[in-house]
Amino acid sequence: MKEISCTPAPQAPVPLPGVVALVDDDLQIGQALSTWFKLGGLQTAHHSSSESLLQAIRQMNGHPTLPSSTDPSQRTELVAAVLDLNLPGMSGFALAEALHHRFPSLPLVIITALREDERTPYGAAPWGITCLQKPFDLDALDDALFPAMHANMFEDLTNRS
Repeated sequence: MKEISCTPAPQAPVPLPGVVALVDDDLQIGQALSTWFKLGGLQTAHHSSSESLLQAIRQMNGHPTLPSSTDPSQRTELVAAVLDLNLPGMSGFALAEALHHRFPSLPLVIITALREDERTPYGAAPWGITCLQKPFDLDALDDALFPAMHANMFEDLTNRS
C-alpha cells in the first residue's frame, strides 16, 4: 500500500478584534508593518502624524477607538500603537506620553532609524515603552506588543463575564 502524505492547506489568520495604529511618515514602513500585522489577523490604521492619530481617537466604554477601515461610520477598538520617533509636529515620544496618560494599558512601541546618541533632542523614551531601532526584527516587535495586548484582551473577557 502506498503511503500518501497530506499537508494541510494554509489557512487565513483568524481576525482578531481591534486595530493597531501605525504612526510613521514613511509610507513604505507603514505598508510593511501593515502587511506583518495582517498576517497575524490584525487590522491596522496608518497615520502620518501624531496629530492625525490623536484627532481620530474617540473613547467608547472606557476604550480608545478608531474609525473602522471597512465602515468609517463604525469604530474599532485600538489595541496597540507603533509610533515612529521622528515625526512632523509632535514627536513619537510626546505622542507615547499623551497616549499613555489617556490610556495607561495601551501597548506602545516606538521605532526609529536614529541611533541612541541622535535621540537626545527628543528627550528620553517614556518609562516602560520599548524603543526599537530600524531595521528591527519583527519578532522583537511582536515580543514588545503581544503580551500586553493578550493580557488586555483576557482582562476584557473576564470583565464582560
